Amino acid sequence: MEALTLSRGARRAARERPMPIHFSDTQLSEIFRLTAPLAPACRDRLLQILAAELGDRSDVGDGELHRRMCAIIKDHHLFEAPSAYDTGGTGRRRSA
Repeated sequence: MEALTLSRGARRAARERPMPIHFSDTQLSEIFRLTAPLAPACRDRLLQILAAELGDRSDVGDGELHRRMCAIIKDHHLFEAPSAYDTGGTGRRRSA
């Protein structure tokens, strides 16, 4: 059987392309749960930062994933809780 040889460009592209991170179903559910209340631009930023932090790792534990995501959201101010007060300038609480 012949050995597969790659050109220099193909080898360089393979080195530069990040390895995909494999998440379990539980981890994917947690990712969706934590990103649901975020604005779309913040979701994208969270996932980019998470991917950069995980780097070349191919696996990550459930607890570590949760802690990292919560820390990223907090440290990068990606979530702003809705105010219970009227934003129309009256300073009154919204009626429920």
